Amino acid sequence: MIHRQLFKVIQLKQPLVRLTLIWRTLTCLAILSCSPYTWAETVDSIEETFVLLESGKVIAPKELQQRLTYLKANITADDIVKYRRLQRALCWSADAFDPDKRAEGLKFVQQQLTSALITPSAETMADLKLCRGWFYQFSGQVELALEEYNQVVATAYQLESPRLIADARGLRGAMHSFQGNYASALEDLFTAQQLYESLNLTIWSQYNLAEIATSYRRFGDPQTAYKYYEKLALLFTQSGDLELAAGMTTEVAIALDELGENEAALDKYLQSYHYWQQQGDELAMSFVAVNLAGTLIKLDQIDEAITYLDFAKNHVEPTEEAFYSFMMLFRAQISFLDKKPQAALPFLQQAKSAFKRVKNDRGLSQLYILESQIHANLANWKQAYYSLEQYIELHNQLDIKQQSHRTTEMRTRFNTKQIEIENTQLIEKQEVKERELQILQQNRYLQFTVIFLAMIVIINISFFAYKQAQKSKLLEILALTDHLTQLPNRRHAYTLGERYFSESASLSLILFDADHFKKINDRFGHDVGDQALTSLANIANAMMRQSDLVGRVGGEEFLVLLPNTNLQQAKEIAERLVKAIAKSDLSEINTELSITISAGVASREQDKSFSELFQRADNALYLAKSSGRNCAKSA
Repeated sequence: MIHRQLFKVIQLKQPLVRLTLIWRTLTCLAILSCSPYTWAETVDSIEETFVLLESGKVIAPKELQQRLTYLKANITADDIVKYRRLQRALCWSADAFDPDKRAEGLKFVQQQLTSALITPSAETMADLKLCRGWFYQFSGQVELALEEYNQVVATAYQLESPRLIADARGLRGAMHSFQGNYASALEDLFTAQQLYESLNLTIWSQYNLAEIATSYRRFGDPQTAYKYYEKLALLFTQSGDLELAAGMTTEVAIALDELGENEAALDKYLQSYHYWQQQGDELAMSFVAVNLAGTLIKLDQIDEAITYLDFAKNHVEPTEEAFYSFMMLFRAQISFLDKKPQAALPFLQQAKSAFKRVKNDRGLSQLYILESQIHANLANWKQAYYSLEQYIELHNQLDIKQQSHRTTEMRTRFNTKQIEIENTQLIEKQEVKERELQILQQNRYLQFTVIFLAMIVIINISFFAYKQAQKSKLLEILALTDHLTQLPNRRHAYTLGERYFSESASLSLILFDADHFKKINDRFGHDVGDQALTSLANIANAMMRQSDLVGRVGGEEFLVLLPNTNLQQAKEIAERLVKAIAKSDLSEINTELSITISAGVASREQDKSFSELFQRADNALYLAKSSGRNCAKSA
């Protein structure tokens, strides 16, 4: 991958726009001139040139073109390995920000993907498809880009290529983060981070760490993000990468802003702004200026905010949706504060279009509340109500996503060790493959046939064993899992219950089922009933600890195993569960649907078996039913 991480998508912050180190490095590579890094007069070897291009080091545009020209002049199709490597380098060196050059890059990669010299190499094909996905992303075709990234990730695992896995998941994680899908973003970025560190790709790991920090900030943890940004700013400063250090200074400002330390954030923004001013980089200054304007509005320094926005509008084009959207939003906000609500409406419309193009729900949420206030000020009550309704709907969606993301993020943190083990295995497999390749090259003429046949046998056996293992694993899972809710079924739950009973002196059970569930099926149909049961399962599962287990043991009946839990604790959990389900919003299933549960609680006392304990919980459930339902009773 040639400077892939550096070309990542311009990313947003809420409520401000973020200027990333990625954009600046792209500018260095393809638009402006960076710190002088000239090519030594002594020409490097082809391998050394490739290593430099793939290392992640910042290279000035002129030198980059010189090195690519050198490679093209010295590599022919006869050396197929180097030729394919060169095509990958040429694809990733295209300027994705420039529409014309991006179109040329897309044309180039389409030609290569149909070339007879390229198609036999699965890894080269996958890397070029990743490059194509990158072009799709910058042309606004985010769905196509995500589809391409998903395919490349799958192919990379099939090829057992750690570097390709890291690159693909790093790019996909950055896009997920930008779109607000933080759970998937963190899973991808953590995996990429482990691989980059295992491969000793220090520069790429630093770029990826910046994306992890940004995801934490967007996720609502600016304190963690701030620590990462400070660390990266120091690392880049020490290594002499002042452009990247300036980018991290901006990120530090964003984190401070979200921590409510607006004055400190303003100082950092100005530090970054003055750096780009000294470099004569007006476009970078404009991007920071948008950030500055948002902070100045918070500090009620409106005149200064207008000055920075006026400067930015001369450079930020509508095609730069990420910055353009917030620039328009801030201009609308200033017009409203200046008691010119009618003048704010065109700015809002432009901002809304840009937010929707890049699917930025966080920005849209901020826009809708301002739009509602403006229409209310103009006495357009119907439109004000509609905008407020849009805001509430979007805000609720974001809250639901946030809750889900927090759960998955915690699981991802706990799974870091597993990710590390899996990545280590990938690295080891990659090293084995490289050693095998060296042996193959050294003994090509004498041992080619033997090695080739041996590899075929090994691959066939491994594939057969893998398929058999996957089949066995799938059958085992199917036998123990309820097909509707994906919870442990009655057999699995009872087996675990008996094991917990024998191992734990303190075991409690919650047995609950849906009240009047037959009426729900009769009124709304079995499909709605199935969705309601799935919602019950998800709510219950989300409320329990990692050591607890929720299983479906009947049509609408569920069992919760609570090891190391006494009766009082179990009853409190059951009461919280009853209240949570009664308050749950099931309007996405059916606007008229509501549901309650009755719960029976029992804790191990003199019970001689799990069956006796279960029977007492069942008796308590019957008591809850006879007591009016929508409650929890203990045995």
